Amino acid sequence: MAKVNIPCLVGRTNKAKVTSWYWQPSKTLRDAGWEPLALGKDEGAAIAAARARNAEVERWKLGDHRPQTVKRHAATGTLSALIKRYRREVLEGTKPDGSRRIARSTARTYSSSLKHLEEWGGKHPLPYITRSRVRVLRDNALKGLGEHATHQMLKMGRQLFACAIDWELVEQGKNPFEKFGMAQPAPRGVIWSPPARELMVQTAYDCGMPSVALAIMLGFAIGQREGDLLALTQRQYVAIPEHKMQPEDFATLAAIAPDGVPRGIRVRQQKTKAWVEVPIVGLVRWAVESNIETARAGAATTILLDDTRGSTKRAALYAGEAGQTRFQRDFAKVREWAIATALFEGDDVLAEELGTVKFHDLRRTCVVYLGELGLEDHLIAAITGHDIDETRRILRTYMPRTTGRAARAIALAAARQAKEAERAEEKKA
Repeated sequence: MAKVNIPCLVGRTNKAKVTSWYWQPSKTLRDAGWEPLALGKDEGAAIAAARARNAEVERWKLGDHRPQTVKRHAATGTLSALIKRYRREVLEGTKPDGSRRIARSTARTYSSSLKHLEEWGGKHPLPYITRSRVRVLRDNALKGLGEHATHQMLKMGRQLFACAIDWELVEQGKNPFEKFGMAQPAPRGVIWSPPARELMVQTAYDCGMPSVALAIMLGFAIGQREGDLLALTQRQYVAIPEHKMQPEDFATLAAIAPDGVPRGIRVRQQKTKAWVEVPIVGLVRWAVESNIETARAGAATTILLDDTRGSTKRAALYAGEAGQTRFQRDFAKVREWAIATALFEGDDVLAEELGTVKFHDLRRTCVVYLGELGLEDHLIAAITGHDIDETRRILRTYMPRTTGRAARAIALAAARQAKEAERAEEKKA
């Protein structure tokens, strides 16, 4: 009897001459998420099971079937194949010096849009993606994703097909996303109010999530990105030497420090790649030191912890993409409880505000708060890591809309009027 050759069917014979059969996926299939199968010792049943699994794989290749744990098949010439290449060469690509071409935080934003595009048309060949179909995608996405996410996705499609043209996969001038008929949405204008910050911090502590509370405090105090805050290590909490600041500034910070030593968070600014120690004071410093003490007890090296998922001996972390997802879920849970608290206390206005806030709005809030204090643009940029132009844009857009800015203008005007009146009296005398 001729030996039957079934792709991926493997027999292993033990010392007792008993053969066990397995469906063993190739490396390509394993990378896609296909798992090995144990098919037992009955050769006939194993052959039937292997053929059934291979038929399942063929349907997957055609885009007609995809198990939950298996990635979408990127057939040659399809949108999925283009997205796969874009991820490999652009999102995960490196420069000649070994650094990433695109920052991890930006890559995560792009990945979300790419996921929507792949779900929409991944199995289709590139010629299927036309301007008319892109317009239908736009109209449907506006109903489900909202204005900002839809615009980001369409921009991602335009950039994706620009690469396809550069790689000679699509003809020059045939970018179906080039004019998708949607203007740039107005930027998010949410600025956290002090009551919103205070209630969110208190609620996070009440929910047993001191790291979420600290993340909110740090987001407002030093204006760093969410992912960078979650990845902060204890080594980045440092004493700041006197030679790195003006003597009068050192004296001020030392006077309010509990041990007489100014301390802060050492961060690397995204734009300039420079390392900067940003001082932290008061309750924020206390919370950082408290968290570090807890982290060390749990053998962790980060400052922020996944407080609800660790063990008594080892702390869980929020670092990495999966950790950041867990943090966002915990933040949303804290926000829900804070909204419930505001409603219970009869503060409908605060509850409505809390329903609009997102963690990344704290970065903008930090800029506006520092601007209200009268700090110059370059001083604010040194804290948050924005470039000067971006800092000015934020201040130009949001500063006129704050009570603090209006109050400062009136106070300055009143002070100047009083000064002028005083000089006029002096002249009369």
